[in-house]
Amino acid sequence: MLTLTDNATALVTTLVRRRTDAESAGLRIHTSESHGPAGEPRLAADVVVSPEADDKVVDLPGAPVFLEGEAAIVLDDKVLDANVDEEGAVSFSLLPQTA
Repeated sequence: MLTLTDNATALVTTLVRRRTDAESAGLRIHTSESHGPAGEPRLAADVVVSPEADDKVVDLPGAPVFLEGEAAIVLDDKVLDANVDEEGAVSFSLLPQTA
């Protein structure tokens, strides 16, 4: 299952808490309608007040991450990292999990 770095966990918590005060809120990662150059699925993320019925939940302290079915498959062996640049823009990156 997807894991998050400490940076990503802190950033997800901050993003979710700034957008909503709903206790059940989290970051939902899902596949987008567009695909990458090799046909691979592209992922998108949104702050939502609750997961969809069939989402997998990565329960984190602060704010959970909800994974849409296909996104959960794509991210099963990945680590989500996050950074903020000088202008305050957030960027996420995926890394392979190490054994």
